[in-house]
Amino acid sequence: MPPLLDHAGFLISLRCVSLDQLLRLQEALSLADLLAATRGTSRRRRRSSSSNNNNKSRSIEEEDAVIKKMQSYLLERQGVLSVTELQTVSACVKKNVSWFTCNNHLELLLNRVSDTFSHLLKSENKGNKDWTHLTVKICLQIFQAVPKSIGAIVWRGECGKEALQRIVGFLFQAIVSQSSHTDSRLLASTTLAKLVNSNPQPQVRAVAALHALQLTQGEIDCLILGELKVTFLAKRTDGLGNLLMSRGLVSCNHNEMLVCQLPGFQSGASVLLDLLFPVIVTHCEDKRSPVLSRAFQVLTLWLKCIKSNIGKMWRLRAGRLLDQHSTFTTQLLELMWHRIESPVEGLLDSVHCSFRLFFDIYRQECSHFGDVDLPLYSSILHRLKALPWQVKAKYLLLSSLVSCFGADKILGDYEELPKHLFNCLSTNHLCSVASELYRTILQQHRLECTLTQGTLSEQELAESWAQSWLQMLAEALTSDIPLYQLNTANYFLGKTLKIFPASFHLLARAFDGSHSEHRLGWITLVSAKQMTSGSLPMEADTLRNLRATLHCLDDRVRLRALALLCISPKTNQALSSKAMSLLKEFLPLNLNCSSSSFRQLLQVSVKKALVRIRDSCLLNLRALRRSDNSKNGGEGYPGAAAIVFEGVGFVQWLLELSVSSLLPGLNYQRKKTALLLMEALLETCTDSWSPNKRKGQPPQDMTELLNLARQSGSWDFFSQSNLQILLGCLMDGTNEIRELASKLLVNYLPVLLAQPLAAALFEHAVKMLCSSRVSQAEAGALIVKTALQKSDISVLLGVVAHGEATEDACFHPLIFVTYLHQQLVEHYRVACTDLLQAAKTKPLHGLILALRKCLTEVPEILSSLRLQPLRTKWRLFISQLMDTLSSISHFLLNTLAGTHQFSSWGQGTAPSLADMGIAIKAVIAVGKGLESNAGEDSVLLTEDDKLIQTCCWVTLREIGLLLGYLVELELRPHTSASSAHLLSMAQIQNTAGIFLDMLLKCRHWGVVEGCSAGFTKFCAALLKQQSPELQSIPRQILEQGLSGLRSPRSSSITRRAAGLPMLLLSVVAGEDSETQPLLQYCMKTLLDIANTPLSSGWDQTIDLPQVCSVHTLKTLTQSSVLGSAVLTYTSDMATLCLQGLSSASWAMRNAAIQLLSTLTCHVLGKKCSGDDSAWSGVTACAFFLHYPELKSLLLKELYNATNQDSATVGGHFHLYPSLHSILNLLAKLQPSVNDTNGVCSRFLHLLMQLAANPIHSVRMMSAKALVALVPLTEYSKVLASLVRDLPPCGTPTSHNRLHGQLLQMEAVLEAGLDAGCLIPRELQDVVKSLEMKLWLVSQAQRCPLIQAAYLKIVSLILSLCSEEFLCSLQLVLLAELETSPTRLMIGSGIFRRAATRYLCAEAVRAGNTHQLERIGRLLLCEDLDIRLAALTWIMQDLSCKEQLAGSLILKLLLSNLQVVLLEAERSLELLRSWLEAIVFLQENLHKLESKAVPEDLNLRVHCIEILLSKIEVAKLGPILHSQVLRAVSVLLAESCQVLSLALLMRWVTLLELCSDPTSSEILRLGAATSLVQAGVTMITWALMDSLRHVPLVVRITNGGIRLLQDEDPRVRTEAAKFATQVYLLSASSSEQLTHFQPNRALLCLLEFLLQNCWDCKQVFEVLMQYVPAVDVAAILVELRSEKAANLYEEDEPNVFAEPAIFATILLPFLLRIVEKWGSSAAGHGWLKAWAIDNHADIVKNMKQLNQRWIQGFPLVECFNVLAAANFYPAFVGLLVRLNVLFHHLQTLESVNVDTSDTGGPSCRLQADLQQLYGLITEAGLVPVSMGLASWWNAITER
Repeated sequence: MPPLLDHAGFLISLRCVSLDQLLRLQEALSLADLLAATRGTSRRRRRSSSSNNNNKSRSIEEEDAVIKKMQSYLLERQGVLSVTELQTVSACVKKNVSWFTCNNHLELLLNRVSDTFSHLLKSENKGNKDWTHLTVKICLQIFQAVPKSIGAIVWRGECGKEALQRIVGFLFQAIVSQSSHTDSRLLASTTLAKLVNSNPQPQVRAVAALHALQLTQGEIDCLILGELKVTFLAKRTDGLGNLLMSRGLVSCNHNEMLVCQLPGFQSGASVLLDLLFPVIVTHCEDKRSPVLSRAFQVLTLWLKCIKSNIGKMWRLRAGRLLDQHSTFTTQLLELMWHRIESPVEGLLDSVHCSFRLFFDIYRQECSHFGDVDLPLYSSILHRLKALPWQVKAKYLLLSSLVSCFGADKILGDYEELPKHLFNCLSTNHLCSVASELYRTILQQHRLECTLTQGTLSEQELAESWAQSWLQMLAEALTSDIPLYQLNTANYFLGKTLKIFPASFHLLARAFDGSHSEHRLGWITLVSAKQMTSGSLPMEADTLRNLRATLHCLDDRVRLRALALLCISPKTNQALSSKAMSLLKEFLPLNLNCSSSSFRQLLQVSVKKALVRIRDSCLLNLRALRRSDNSKNGGEGYPGAAAIVFEGVGFVQWLLELSVSSLLPGLNYQRKKTALLLMEALLETCTDSWSPNKRKGQPPQDMTELLNLARQSGSWDFFSQSNLQILLGCLMDGTNEIRELASKLLVNYLPVLLAQPLAAALFEHAVKMLCSSRVSQAEAGALIVKTALQKSDISVLLGVVAHGEATEDACFHPLIFVTYLHQQLVEHYRVACTDLLQAAKTKPLHGLILALRKCLTEVPEILSSLRLQPLRTKWRLFISQLMDTLSSISHFLLNTLAGTHQFSSWGQGTAPSLADMGIAIKAVIAVGKGLESNAGEDSVLLTEDDKLIQTCCWVTLREIGLLLGYLVELELRPHTSASSAHLLSMAQIQNTAGIFLDMLLKCRHWGVVEGCSAGFTKFCAALLKQQSPELQSIPRQILEQGLSGLRSPRSSSITRRAAGLPMLLLSVVAGEDSETQPLLQYCMKTLLDIANTPLSSGWDQTIDLPQVCSVHTLKTLTQSSVLGSAVLTYTSDMATLCLQGLSSASWAMRNAAIQLLSTLTCHVLGKKCSGDDSAWSGVTACAFFLHYPELKSLLLKELYNATNQDSATVGGHFHLYPSLHSILNLLAKLQPSVNDTNGVCSRFLHLLMQLAANPIHSVRMMSAKALVALVPLTEYSKVLASLVRDLPPCGTPTSHNRLHGQLLQMEAVLEAGLDAGCLIPRELQDVVKSLEMKLWLVSQAQRCPLIQAAYLKIVSLILSLCSEEFLCSLQLVLLAELETSPTRLMIGSGIFRRAATRYLCAEAVRAGNTHQLERIGRLLLCEDLDIRLAALTWIMQDLSCKEQLAGSLILKLLLSNLQVVLLEAERSLELLRSWLEAIVFLQENLHKLESKAVPEDLNLRVHCIEILLSKIEVAKLGPILHSQVLRAVSVLLAESCQVLSLALLMRWVTLLELCSDPTSSEILRLGAATSLVQAGVTMITWALMDSLRHVPLVVRITNGGIRLLQDEDPRVRTEAAKFATQVYLLSASSSEQLTHFQPNRALLCLLEFLLQNCWDCKQVFEVLMQYVPAVDVAAILVELRSEKAANLYEEDEPNVFAEPAIFATILLPFLLRIVEKWGSSAAGHGWLKAWAIDNHADIVKNMKQLNQRWIQGFPLVECFNVLAAANFYPAFVGLLVRLNVLFHHLQTLESVNVDTSDTGGPSCRLQADLQQLYGLITEAGLVPVSMGLASWWNAITER
C-alpha cells in the first residue's frame, strides 16, 4: 500500500479525520482508495484482535462515516465536478444510494452534473475524453440507482426537472457530436434508452423512442419527453447519432417497448422493425469502414432482440417474419451477404454472428409453422456452394447452417464439402475456420446418430463417420505435401479421435500399406493417440510397425518414428526397456545422415528422451530415498532401482557411441551428429549451471544422480580418452566441427586442463598458426582461444617464456597477447624480406585471427581490459597493434599494386587483377632469385602464386575484421566514468583510412566482404558515441564515398562497383536511430546521381556514375541488415529501373534490370518451394494497397506501352523496353479472392490489349499477369468474356491478337481449374463455345502457334468435351500430321509436338489396342520432332503407368530398339529419349507381362551386345552411358536365364566400373538403378541355377555394398532399394517392409552374403578389400617428419565413405566366415593362403606399434595423431586383421594343425595383442567405445 494510503488508513482508524483533512486527502485519493485504506486498516486490526464481529461492525461504521462526509462535501459545493469528484460520486453511488432518497440531494447532484456537461461541451477539448466519459457514466448510474425518482421527474415534472432537461439535451448532443469519443457516445445512448424506458407503459415508451430517433436524425429540433422539453442544435455531426441511439434501444432489455404496436402506425408496426431496422440498413450500406463495423454490431444486437421476442413478433404481425419472398427477408439477407468478404477488420465476425442468429430465427419459424421444405435454406446453401473454396466466410456460414439444420442434411445437399474442407488445409489462414466447421459437423453428426438410431456402440458411430470422412482424412495424412499433412494432423485428427475414439482402428487399417506415405500417416495417428491417452501403445503390432518405420528409407518417416519413441506428455515418464532397445538399434545407423535438418531434429528427439531418462531416474531416486527413510525399506518401490540403473546404462552407451564417432578419418556428417548428441548429453545429464539460460538448468538433486552413475564407473564425460578425442575435433578440417567441439569444452569441461596437456596443446596450436593452409591456421587460432579459457594462463606463459617466471597474475592476459603480437611482428619482418618464404612458413593471417579471438572472445582478457591499473599498458599495446596492422595492410596492398607508392584514402585507381598477377610473379621471382620477368607470359597459377594470393587476401580480410572488433570493443562504455578510451582520435582516423584502402583498392570479394563486416562494427561503434567528433567520422566517410561516385573516372574501378557499395552499406547499417539520417542522405544522393542523364560523350569502357549508383542501390536493397527501411524508396527505385531500361547504355540497362529483380524479390518475398506454394506470397490487392504509388506508376507505364503511336502496317506496338519487366512483376503476384475495392480492375483492360502485341514473350507474360490480377471470384466471368471475343471463321483478324487471346484464355482456365473456383454451369458454356471454334486448329487457320494454343486449351477441358467434337478434332490433327510442311513456318514444330502429345493421350484414354497402335506409328514416323514428342509424352503422362497402355508401349519400344540403335548415329537425342522411355516405363509399371520383352532371343542378344559395346567404347558421354546401362538391365532382367555367362559377366564388369567412386555421379546413379532393375532377378536366378554362378552373385552384391557407401544420397537411395529386395529373397520375415535406409540395407547385404555365399572364396576377398591397409608404422614415421603442408589437400574420391567404421562392421561377419570355413577343407586352404601372405605385415606393424608406444608418446605427437585422418583407419584395419588372424590360428590349433608358417602359435599373438590393448588403454588415444573391450573379451575367451 502506498504511504499516502497508509496515512489515510491511520487517520481513519484513529477516528480523528476532520472535514478539512478528509478534503485534503480527497484531492490526492479517490473515494475508492479511501475505502480501501479503511478496509485495510480494519483487516489489520481484526488480525490483531479476537473480537471479529465487533471489528466488522466497526469497519462498516467507519466506511459509512467516510461516505457521509464525502456526500456532504459534494452537495454543499456548486459548479463543475472535477474528475476526482466524479470518481467519488461514482463510488458513493455504488456503495450507498440512500442519500438520493432526499429529492433536494438529487436535485443538487443533477445541477452539478448539468453544469459539468455544459462546461465540457463548450470546451470540446480532446483532453476531456475521460472527463466526459465519467460524466455520462454518472448519469447512467443515477438513472439505474433511483429509477423511480428519475421517472417522477420525467413523467410528472417533480423537483429537478430543469436540470434533468438540460442533462438530456447534453446527452443527445454527446451522441450526435463527431467530436465526442466513441465510448462516451455509446454510453450516452444507453443512458438515454434507460431514461426513455422509465415509463411503465410500453406505447408511451415507444413514442418516446420514435421522437428520440427523429431528434438524432434531425427530423425534429425539439423533443417532448413527458414533462421534459429538449431542444438542441447539433454541431459537427457525422450521421451516426441515430445508429447509436438504435444501439442503446436494442440493448436496454425492455422488450415490451420494442415489440408493442407503435401508436399512429399501421397494424403490426413496431419499434424493432419499423423504426430501428431502416436505420440499421442505412448504415450497413455505408462504405466507410468504422461505420460498417459499428452498424453490423448493432445489427447483431437487433437480431438477438428479434430472436428473444420472435413469438411476440408472430402475434403482432399475425404471421411469419422471414417469408422467403418478402421484401424484408430479401433486404436483410442481401445486407449480410454483400459483406461476407469485406476486408474491414472484425466485420466478418459480426456478419457471421448475424447469419447465425438469422438461421436460428428461420429454423424456429419453420418449426413453428410446420415448413419442412426450408426454401430459404436451399437458396442460401446454393449461394454458398457457388463461392470459391478459398473464401473464409463460406465456412463460417456453413458452420451456422450445420448448427441450425443438421450435419447430415448439409452433407447430403453439399457433396463437395469434404473435399473443400480438406483443400483449406493447404492454406494456413483457412485452417482454423475449416477445423471449426469440421468439429461442428462431427459433433452434430454424433448427436443426430444418437437421436435417430438410439444407443450405438463407439465402433458403429465410427463407421458412420467413416462413410463421409475416412477416405479424405487418410489421403490427407498420406499426402506428399508436408503442409497439408501437418495441418490435417493439427486441426482435424485430434478432433476426430476425441469425438469418435473408435475411428483410430479404422484409420490404422487405412495405413496398412508399405509406402512411406502410409508409414507417415500411421505414425501421425499413433502420435495423436499417444497425446490423448498419455502413453505409447506397446502392442506387438505397434512395435513391429514402429521398428519398420525406424528403418525406413524416407528420412521423414524415421524422424517421426524417433519422435514418437522419445516424446511423452510427461517428462518424468521412464523410457521402457523396449524403447531403449529400439533407440540402440536406431541411433548407430543414423549418425551419418546427409541432411542437416535431420541431424537437428534427431538431436531434439534424443534430448527429449534424455530428459525423460533423467527426470524418471531422479523421480525414482527420490522414491528410493523416501522408502529408505520409511519403515518398509524399498518394498514399496520394487522397480525403482532397475529404472535408475537402466537409464544410467543407456546414457553411458550413448556417450560411448558419440565419442567413438568423433575419431579422425570419419566423415563430417557423423562427427556433426555425434557432437550434437554430446551437446544433448552434457545439457541434460550434468550439473553445469548456465547463468545465461532462463530455462534448462539442471535439477537440484542432479548431483546425487551423477555421483550414483560415477560410482558404477559411468558418466565420465571428460575421461582422458574422451577429452583427447574432443581436443582432436578442434583440429578438424571443417569450422562447424571445430566450433561445436570448442563450445562443449568451454561450457562443460568442469576443471582446467592438466599442465602437460595444456602446454602440449598450446605448442601444437602455435605450429598450426604457422600453416599456410587456411583451415589449419583457423584451427590453431581456435585452439589458442580454447586453451586460454580452459587452462591456467601461467602454464601457457611458461611455454612462451620457456619456463621462466612471470609477473603478477593480473598481467598474464596482457603478456599473452603481447607474445602473439611479437610473433606477428616477426612474421611481418620475414614477409618484408621474402614474402614467398613467409607465405610458406610464417603467414600472417593465423596470428591475426588468434589475436581477434583472444581479444574479443576470452572473458579473462575482456576483464583485464577493464582494470584501471592496466589501462596505460593496454593502451600502449593497442597502439602498437594498430600500427602493426596498418603497416601490414599497406605493405600487402603495395605488393599487390606492384609499387611502393601506394595511394591511400580512396585516391587513385585500384590495380587490375592482371596487374596484381604481374606483381605477384615479380615477388616470386625475387623470392627465388630469378629475373623479374621470368614466367611473365604464363597464365596458369602455380603453387607459389596460390600461396601468395592466399596469404595476401586472407590477411587483409582478417585485418579488417580485427580492426572492426577492436574499435567496437574499445569504444564500449566502461564502469568507471573517468576511464578514457584506449584509442586516440588519430588512431581512429588512421583505422578509417585502412578500411577505405582495403574496400576501394582491393578487387577480391572475400576481402571486401570481410572488411565490410569489420567496417560495419567500426561505424556502429562511432555512431553510438556521445562525442560529436566521433559521430561525424562515418558521415565524412559517407560523403567521401559519394563524392567519389559523382566524379567521372578515367578507367573502370571494377565490375558492379565492387567495394564501394559495401563501404556505403557498412556506414548506413551502423546507425540504429529511428530516423536513419545517413540512410536518407545516402539514398537521396544515389537516386539523384542515378537519375542524372548521360552526358553526350559517355564512354562504355569506363564506369559511369549512374551505373555505379544503381549497383549500389541494389546492394542496399538486398541487404538484410537494413530490412524494410529501404522499402520506403520502393517507388523511386522502381521508377529509376523502368527509366534505366530505356537507357542507351547497356551497362545502365543491365544494372536497372538487376536492381528491379532485387527489388521485386525484396517486396514480394522469396518464392515458396513445394507443391503448397500456389496460395503463398503477396496477393495483388494487398500489394497495391501497400504500395499505392507503385500501382499508379505501373498503370502509367502500361498505358504508355499500349497507347504509343501505332503503325498501319505490321505489328502496331513499338518496342517498349520496360514492358516485359512490368509484366514479370505483376505475374509474380498471387490472385486475390475478390477485389471489393477495385484495386486491380484498372489493369485488366490494359493487359487484354497486350494480347495483340507483336512480341511473343510479351503476350506470354501478359497472360500470366492477367491470372494474377483477376480475382478468383471473377475467373468465370473473364473466361467467358475472352471466349466471346474470339472471332468467327472467315473474319479477318490479327494473328498476334488471336494468339494472345488464346494464351490469356489458357492461363485463366488453367488457374481456375487448379483453384477450383470456376462455376460449373458457366464452364460448360465456355466448353460449348470453344467446340464451335474448331476452325482454329484446322487448315482454315494456318498459324501453328494459334493451333497449338487452341489445342492446349482443349487439353485442359478434355473431360468436359463432347465425343463428337473429340472425334472431329482427332481427324483434323491426324490430317495435319500426315501432311508434311511444304515450307518452314514459325511454330510448326510446337504445334506438331502438341498434336502428337494430344493424339497419344487420346489413344490411351480410348483404351483399345487399335488406338494404342497409333502411338507406334507416331514413334516410327519419319518426322524426328513427332518421334521425340511421343517419347517425351511417354515420360510425362501419368496415364502411361496403366497396365495395358504401359505394357503395349514398352513392348513396342523394346521391339524396335534394334532399329533405333542402328540409326543412332543420325540422332543421339532420339536414342537417349528412347532408352529413357524404356527405363521410365519399366520403373513405374508395377507388373509387366513377360511378352513386353522381345520374344526373339537373337534380337535380344543383339540389342544387349550393341548396348554393351556402346558403353565399352565410352564415346557417348556419361548421361547416355547411364541410360544405355539401365536399358541393358531392363533386357537382362527378363532374359538372364537364357543368356551366356560371358554376356552377364560383361554387364557385371561394366556395373563395377560405373560404381567406382571415381566415375561420374550420373554413372554411379545409373549403376544403382541397374541393380534395382536387374540385380535382384539375376541373383535369384543365379542362386537357383548353379553353384558356378555364385561368384556372379558376390560381384553383384559387392556393387551394392560399394554404392551403399557412395557420397551421393540419390545413389545410396537406389542401392538401398536393391538391398531391401535382396533381403526379402531370404523370406525369413513375413512383416510388411518399406525400403530400408542405406546403413540398415548394408547390414542386410552382408547378412545375405554370409547366409548364401559363405562357401565362396570371393566373399572373403571382397570383404577384406574394404579393410584398410596395415601401414600404421609408416604413418607414425610420416607424422614425425616436419615437412611443410601443401596449400590445398586433395580430397578422397568418396568423402562420405568411412573405412574405419565399415571395418568394425565387417569384423563380426569376417569372424563368422572364419568359423564356417573351419569345418571346410577348402576354407582351411583359403584362410591359410591369406595368412601366409599377410601375417608378416600384420605382426610387424603390431610389434612396431607396441615398441613405439613403449618408448613413450609425447603429447605433441599425440596431437599429430589426433589431427591425422589416415592413422585411425589404418589402426582399425590392423586390429581387424589381427582378430581374423588370431581366430584363424585358434581354429587351426583346435584341430592340431601346425601354425608356425602362418604367424602362430596363437598364444604368442595373444600376448602381443594383450600388450597392445594395455598400451592403447593407457595412452587414451582410442576410446574404449570403439569396441576394443569386446574384441579383447572375444580373444581372451578363446
